[in-house]
Amino acid sequence: MRQVIFQWKVTKEIIADGLTKALPKQRFQSFVNMIGMVDIKERLADEKQLEDLRESIRARRKDSDEIMVQLTH
Repeated sequence: MRQVIFQWKVTKEIIADGLTKALPKQRFQSFVNMIGMVDIKERLADEKQLEDLRESIRARRKDSDEIMVQLTH
């Protein structure tokens, strides 16, 4: 025989509340933390900066290669 066990939880601990109703700012932040969401703005900015640096390196290498080709001809 299988059993279903129900456990009472305080409303603040019910994750589904964040999906089913508007929450005050503090409860919303708690909901975001409960589901493990993080703000990725800083990470995206870091990734953009890295990509810009990579592009800069590629451009310099290309310029350097073109100069080497000109010197050898």
